[in-house]
Amino acid sequence: GGVVLVAGEPGVGKSTLLLDVAARAARSGSEVLYISGEESAAQVRTRAERISAMADTLYLAAETDLGAVLGHVEEVKPALLVIDSIQTISASDLDGVPGGVTQVKEVAAALIRMAKLRNITLVLVGHVTKDGSIAGPRVLEHLVDVVLHFEGERSSRLRMVRAMKNRFGPVDEVGCFDLSA
Repeated sequence: GGVVLVAGEPGVGKSTLLLDVAARAARSGSEVLYISGEESAAQVRTRAERISAMADTLYLAAETDLGAVLGHVEEVKPALLVIDSIQTISASDLDGVPGGVTQVKEVAAALIRMAKLRNITLVLVGHVTKDGSIAGPRVLEHLVDVVLHFEGERSSRLRMVRAMKNRFGPVDEVGCFDLSA
């Protein structure tokens, strides 16, 4: 039932990192559902093959409609649900454009309620604005249990994950990743 928000600039590797995390969870015996609102299923599968992130219980769907996402959750009953990204999911019964304040807040709240009710670990990917803050309503950061920033220079092989908020642990730790073949 924990909810994690992973934010970072475009191209830093959020999707790649989370696809690897999803595959590792699936290989350890969990049902995992990865929802991509930005890329097609074929694009995500190509990345999964490239990084050896294939697993029998890792399910992928390319969706942008909240109702369809919830339908996939009902069908798969995942232990881990990755939404890449929260700004791309919208609910047809809500006013506002996808990625707008109302849509992001209400869609996130609905996904969080579902995750808490079903005891699903939920990972939300969030966009970052030009000034480095998480795009969308500030309330999004208050709704989740953990906020992680994924950072790194495009020209560098090193990436870092920093905890900005953690209801269950420390925020003074950094994960360092070395991108390699």
